[in-house]
Amino acid sequence: MPDKRVEFVDESEVQSLRKDVIDTLKAFSALACELANNNETIATDIFADLISIIYKLPMVISYVPSNRLSTPHEYFFTYIVYRHMADSIPVNDIVSLLKKLEEQRKAMEEVLGYAKTLRRIYEKLLHVPADTRPGYNFTSLASHLQLSSILVWLLQKGSVDLNYLRIAALLHDLGKLFNPTQHVIESIKILNEVIEGAECLKSNLTRVKSLVEQHHAPLETILNDADRLAAATDRFSEIVKGAINNTKIRECYNWCYGKDAKTKECMECLEKYGKETYSEESKGLYEVIYSEINKAFNGQKTEGNPIGYLVYVDFPGIQRFITSFPKLREMSFASFLVDFVTSVYSFIALDQAYYEKTGKKSRIPVEALLSGYGGHSYIIVRSDFGSKDDVKTILGSTSSSALSKLDIRLDVKVVDFAYEKYVRNYKEIYDEMKSKSYERYLISGDGKIYSYGLHRVCDNCGVRPAVDVVEDEYLCETCKLVRELSRDRGFMAKLKSTYYLVEEGKESNAPISPQEHIKFDPKDNETFSKYAMEIIAGYRNISDTKYVAFIKADGNNAGKIFGNTITFSEYVDKSFRLDYGVKKMFYDTLLDILRASGDESVKKDLVSRILLGVLYLGGDDITILAPSAIAVPFATKMFKRSLEYTGFTFKVGIISVKPDHPVQFAYGAVNTLMEESKIQTTVPSGKSSIGVLVFSSTLASEGVVKNDLENYRKKEESLLVVSNDVDDIEKFLKIMELDDFGKLVELYGNPEEGRKIIRDKIRPLENFVNYADTHEFYNTLAYILRAKARSDKGSLIRNLADLILKGRDNNFVFPLYDYYFILKTIRVGM
Repeated sequence: MPDKRVEFVDESEVQSLRKDVIDTLKAFSALACELANNNETIATDIFADLISIIYKLPMVISYVPSNRLSTPHEYFFTYIVYRHMADSIPVNDIVSLLKKLEEQRKAMEEVLGYAKTLRRIYEKLLHVPADTRPGYNFTSLASHLQLSSILVWLLQKGSVDLNYLRIAALLHDLGKLFNPTQHVIESIKILNEVIEGAECLKSNLTRVKSLVEQHHAPLETILNDADRLAAATDRFSEIVKGAINNTKIRECYNWCYGKDAKTKECMECLEKYGKETYSEESKGLYEVIYSEINKAFNGQKTEGNPIGYLVYVDFPGIQRFITSFPKLREMSFASFLVDFVTSVYSFIALDQAYYEKTGKKSRIPVEALLSGYGGHSYIIVRSDFGSKDDVKTILGSTSSSALSKLDIRLDVKVVDFAYEKYVRNYKEIYDEMKSKSYERYLISGDGKIYSYGLHRVCDNCGVRPAVDVVEDEYLCETCKLVRELSRDRGFMAKLKSTYYLVEEGKESNAPISPQEHIKFDPKDNETFSKYAMEIIAGYRNISDTKYVAFIKADGNNAGKIFGNTITFSEYVDKSFRLDYGVKKMFYDTLLDILRASGDESVKKDLVSRILLGVLYLGGDDITILAPSAIAVPFATKMFKRSLEYTGFTFKVGIISVKPDHPVQFAYGAVNTLMEESKIQTTVPSGKSSIGVLVFSSTLASEGVVKNDLENYRKKEESLLVVSNDVDDIEKFLKIMELDDFGKLVELYGNPEEGRKIIRDKIRPLENFVNYADTHEFYNTLAYILRAKARSDKGSLIRNLADLILKGRDNNFVFPLYDYYFILKTIRVGM
């Protein structure tokens, strides 16, 4: 991971999961038989895909489970089951496809509901290494089992899919969770318990059991070949063995790295050194691998024909596409479309084409969608698809007909992924794709080109020609389609949903129903829809004056960190852990509000408004609209968790505006502020940082933000930092007694009292700011020092002055305006 730490798994916690794992597999096998009407072949196909849900959990779960809203990847898992029972899928018509998936999703609620209970299992699968030996332990059991299954499928080239082989690959090392020293025996015990209740799958699961039992035997089976190939991909044996003599654990070499290694003896040998040495040598050997890896790849030639390709799908001009829709409902759905089109739709298009090409004998397995967040995806396909150009053409021709109405163009690259004896590593493939990055810029991001004339332009986007009248507006083809598609997925759908926030260790909490919990009059649906931004801001009636905050965040150095990944298993671990962690830290911060002291109805009102404001939450990309009153404390608590939960740190921008402010301009403004908020550091993972601005009368736009920052910040000295370390903001909120959600809930619930309290807190800062506006930099510092000297020890003014005068990195940069904007953000939210 970016921060290169070693995590140790609590064995007692793992043992308690054994029953959950078995119960899950039993439930999935029973469901597969039910859906397949006890047809063993179809049930085996469905069961293999359902097992994959365990390893793809970050894709399945939403940031908060709800009864109405569908995430792009919920549609994906609906498709992967539905495809085994449907003759045709409307892949050339995205409207019909979404409608069909929404219909089938209702039949999938049992699966999706069960998947949401698997968080603890997935976390352990992500942290238990596929191999515990230092140097071999930097990829997880979850990624090894997925890669093994992909290779099993690739090695079957040209045959009817034998999905019992995939099941064997997905389960063969599962015993490592509970009994690492005798994992084969443990895997067999688990299978025995699953087979007992799997009536229509007994024959194929018995084959699975036999394959798992022999997967370490010197036999040439597809599973054994796939397992060895997957393991070799993540083990740089020659590099590790060459470096082992320079480590403290060198005496473990014969037991742990020899051909006849006995796992029990190896573990005992490593354990005697203790956690600290194990951790130190693991990180050291990773560094050796990383430094030597380029030499290992240099000049390497792979012989033979590829058995699989990697398809990279990218969405150029994401921000232009999202901000071309000025209304919240359409913008929210445009964010949904980014992931749906690049990962879900692209997978479906490839899968349908391959199914037809192989005479309806073969499907692309779930595991082949390696990643699909933030506007790009990686999908593995077999080489019997044809040439790389054939694959590219299929996706291009299918998507062009379906996506042309949405004015979307995808960038597709296809490269070799695996050969019979070798799987290319991520770094090799990344470098090859990087060399073709120019292709991305050959795709126009400016939309369709129309002839000049006297046509009427769209009332919504103001760019494309209008083609029809919808809801008293002249709309272009794209805006009309997005509005139609967003009807069941926009603000009103979120408002009518019920969300389930469950605290660890509790059966359930009271569900959150925004329409019920939000205090806003009048209550007719038309008014709710019309005042979406006001409701998110915290309005209780239409004469209220609260501001809404845009929170935008992005992972620090994410491109570099992923680009420097060694193997694909490591990439999958990073990618999935990042997505899972981002959702978890948002979820847990919402729980913090519900756990805080204060009126339950006020807490649910506040949480409801935050839930309504989620525009995008996936991978390292986060965009949330929230009540301005809570935005900075919420973001501070959320991103304090980021390193622990994801291994990444984040740069965060927060801009508060009036609810009638144009959404697309505020989106561009907060994106610019976010980029400026990054702390420049030599530490790879960096520090999480937050920049804050408030716009009362001027338009917040990209250009205005750049101009304001230039005016506030001077080259050599400045009273505006923008790139504020999250720890410093936490200290400031603590001094102001605003770090506690209970206090904020109290103030939010009593806005008149809240405004008075915040006004009193902001007054000392306003005095400093007013002085700074009319005086030079050093005069302002002297003014703050005099105010400090006149104040009592421990007073608010003295504490504030100390925090401001601390400066940043010993430079003449002091966060006076930053702290002022933080308090102003809270004040305008009251």
